[in-house]
Amino acid sequence: MARTLLPQADQLQVEEVAQRAGVSVPTLYSHFGSKGGLLSALVGQIERELGLYGGFERVWQCQDGESALRMMLEATLHFWHQAWSFIEFGLRVRRTDPEIGARIDRLDRSRLGHLVVICRRLDQERRLKPGLGPAKAARLVFALTTPYVHEALAVQGRLPVAAGRSLIVDAAVDAILQPGTQAVTESSIDWVRLGLKPPVA
Repeated sequence: MARTLLPQADQLQVEEVAQRAGVSVPTLYSHFGSKGGLLSALVGQIERELGLYGGFERVWQCQDGESALRMMLEATLHFWHQAWSFIEFGLRVRRTDPEIGARIDRLDRSRLGHLVVICRRLDQERRLKPGLGPAKAARLVFALTTPYVHEALAVQGRLPVAAGRSLIVDAAVDAILQPGTQAVTESSIDWVRLGLKPPVA
């Protein structure tokens, strides 16, 4: 029910979702806990439908940091495109609805955390540009791959989705990697220091 309401909505109206679902508002709250919980459940359902979790599993199995970064960004941008009406809703209401805003902030922190882990790996591979530590590199990649960038290119600019995705990924990777450096395989990576398990061959 929420999936049909959100794309045009100015805010998440729990009462209307409950009415259309044929349940009471207390029942909805007891199941999801809050408006943010309802939105998270919806996002989780879309992620499962798109196979996003499987995409992230493949990220951690990559043989080198650049491949992991590219795969992570491809999966993220694929999600922006496929779930655009809901992403756009979240961007629209995050400043006016503190609960939704806080939920989206947590999702952003999670995405940034994954990028930091990948950038630590790139740092160990000695592939980051001089002056870029893992945290700064991750923030730069994060900024270059927000839903707003997707919107500017694919939604407003009407650039074909695949072309826009490729352009964004290449720009983000080029922004942090030293030119001329080569991929380093996992055999020389200190996985324990990164807090990760080595990928299964």
